[in-house]
Order: sequence, then C-alpha cells, then structure tokens
Amino acid sequence: MTTTEVGQLLGDIITDYMGLDPSRVVLKDEMFDAPKDQDIYVLIEFESTEYIGITQEVAPTTGIETMGQSTMEHFAIEICSRGRSAQDRHQEAMLALFSVAGQQASEEAQCSFFRSTPPMDLSSIEGSGALRRWRIPVIVSNVQTKTAAVPQIDKFRSEEHTSNSSHVALSRM
Repeated sequence: MTTTEVGQLLGDIITDYMGLDPSRVVLKDEMFDAPKDQDIYVLIEFESTEYIGITQEVAPTTGIETMGQSTMEHFAIEICSRGRSAQDRHQEAMLALFSVAGQQASEEAQCSFFRSTPPMDLSSIEGSGALRRWRIPVIVSNVQTKTAAVPQIDKFRSEEHTSNSSHVALSRM
C-alpha cells in the first residue's frame, strides 16, 4: 500500500467506527482548511517512514520480478473540535483501530497498527484556547510490492576474435 492508501485506510476505519460523515475525516496536507463549526473532525497526518528492508524475487519460469519493501509508517491522528466532542470521544479513534472491524481491514490490506505513545492533549497550545485537540501517534507496519516482467538472459552474444592468423569464433552459453 502507498502512504496515501494507508492514510485512507486509517480514515475509513475511524469514519465507520465513530459514525462520522466522511467529509469530517481528512488526510491533512498544505491545502487543509479547518472547519469553523463546533462539530468534531479528524485529521490523518503522515509524519515519516522507517525503511525496514527490501526483497527481490524472480520467478525463473515466468520471468516475473517481485520487489517488496517493508516499512514502518508513522502517522498522527488528530481529533479536534471547538466544543467538548474531541475531549469526550478521542479514545474512540484508538478503539477503532483495534476493533474487530479495524483488525480485519488491516489484515485484508496486509498491514498492522501499533500505538507508539499515549494520546496527547494539545488543547493548551492553541492560541485561542477554543480548539480542543487530541493527537494519537500510530505506527503502521506496511508492505508494498510491485511486479514487473524482466527480460531473461539465457545466452550471451557471440564475439569473434582473431589469433595467430586464424579466425576463431567464441561463444558463451
């Protein structure tokens, strides 16, 4: 899964579990504009990637190469509201990821969720003090694969060499 697909999976699980309108769960980017109403909204923010390993396998009979990359994707889930909704419901986001439905969705997508630290109350750092904000750091163990046909080399090209006035053709097989 790509990083964006992982973020969308997190958002879908939280949307379903918390019963939120899908427009209230957003993959955060530079174009994000926070809602001005009192209702709860959730931001899914990508933070970083740790690369664990890369694998390569070529099927000799088909000539198909499969590359695999294992990563740990770090995300932050922020639950925000201008009222008390974020304060009252921030635990639901973590429950969503570890619910049966959340686990089934992660298994289907071939990834796993881990909590890295406890939820953090970031409400006090808001300048206006009106926004209640809770941040839940999450690590997603992810595997991304790609397959491609690769040309197989079964013969090397022939080379001609001359030695002592005699013409010798060499070929490697």
